[in-house]
Amino acid sequence: MKKYFPKSFLLLSSLLMVCSFTVSSQTLGCNFKPGTIQLKLSGQSIGANIVSYVVLVDGGNIIRYKSVVNSGTIETVNVGSYKAVAITWDNTQTSLPTLDVGKNLNEIEHCLKSTAVDISICDCNTTANSITVPSSVGLSPQYLLTDGLGVIQQVQTGTTFSGLSNGIYNHYVLCNTNPSVIIGTKITTLPSTDFCRIVPLSYVVCVAECAPVICVPMVIAKIR
Repeated sequence: MKKYFPKSFLLLSSLLMVCSFTVSSQTLGCNFKPGTIQLKLSGQSIGANIVSYVVLVDGGNIIRYKSVVNSGTIETVNVGSYKAVAITWDNTQTSLPTLDVGKNLNEIEHCLKSTAVDISICDCNTTANSITVPSSVGLSPQYLLTDGLGVIQQVQTGTTFSGLSNGIYNHYVLCNTNPSVIIGTKITTLPSTDFCRIVPLSYVVCVAECAPVICVPMVIAKIR
């Protein structure tokens, strides 16, 4: 039997690639809430015999979570910092890897692995739909909020952000006024020299979906 290996290493793009960059020194803070997270696979070989997974490993390189096969969906992920690694192999090859939770990633052989990407899972830390961030010393500071993927959501000169919905927000401060800061673009496009707060403050907003004074029990009655 001819031994087959995928032609290309499995790449993590979209959600994952946003979380991995080396051109600037700012980090992306929190990325997801606990529970089911969705990462995207791309670049891997595809076929009836190709098997792909994404695993999350802890600081000791131990696999803590494994995705659904041929998917980036990982369920019941707890709060913590992990590295995401994509793994792929051909099920028709002579030696098959054993991919189990609790196993050291370095022990997984006979497969191809992607570059590890940092992932941070954070729990709720505010139930309000507005946050006030610390003020910064500097010349005309600009206060930024991004989502968990590093996409800029708000830019302003004040320290209070209002009208926030449930989600993850990472806060940065720019001290070098940059006219190219555009909502909807990625924080990674800004040079690190523009930041006076390079490490983000993370806010995980969990607003009640329905206030008790609004959500009253419905009444059901027979129709005569």
